[in-house]
Amino acid sequence: MKTLLFIIALSCGISTTFSQFAIDVQAKGSANSTWLLNKNISDLGASQDYAMGWGSTYGVAANVYAGIIGLGIEFNYAIHNGAYEGIITEPILNSTIDTYNSNINLKTLQIPLLLKFQSQGGSYIEFGPQLTNISSATYTRTGTTPIGTYEDEKDVSEEYSGSYLSGVLGFGAKIPLGEDFPIGVLIGIRLQYSFGDLMGVDGYGYSLGSEENPPSSFLYDSHQPTQAVSAGIVIGATYTIK
Repeated sequence: MKTLLFIIALSCGISTTFSQFAIDVQAKGSANSTWLLNKNISDLGASQDYAMGWGSTYGVAANVYAGIIGLGIEFNYAIHNGAYEGIITEPILNSTIDTYNSNINLKTLQIPLLLKFQSQGGSYIEFGPQLTNISSATYTRTGTTPIGTYEDEKDVSEEYSGSYLSGVLGFGAKIPLGEDFPIGVLIGIRLQYSFGDLMGVDGYGYSLGSEENPPSSFLYDSHQPTQAVSAGIVIGATYTIK
């Protein structure tokens, strides 16, 4: 009898949860701390070190909820920057021959597909895979040598993979502008970490190669994969249809 009552209660709960359908349509943007990480670069010390990179995204999203469980898809245009800095010295005289800052600017289209859990108060957590397509990659470098300053810029799009997959984790809240009012404000935090290998170039602008075409042995002993990492604050507007 207790088992029967439990099954009936569980069935009623599931029925109630999945009968509460809602659709969210959102416009959103984010400001992100962005990185392009590679073990070969990490091992070089002061001659090539990571610096703080900044990027942004903006786009639209659609989420379908059945009770507290939802599924969302987004289309976001994004800028992902990898920043580096270094000091190059001449070992015999122990003198500085170059102090530089460089940046790799990736312009991308991000398409995440996210599983979401949302409380009645609007708090949410989301996670899932994201496909990112790279449309362009530009390398820039500025520096100072004993004979003066210099600037360099070049297109390095061919050095990067055309697309890559990431894992996405986010959490935040949807805040309605009034009771039973369909429009609300969205605020949250989102983390991203790529899988596979973006390939690309290092802080000097030299190719990091691939498994099939390793980098020059003069620079690195072997090929190491490049990962894109970011963390940022998301803000936006949401319209809910129940």
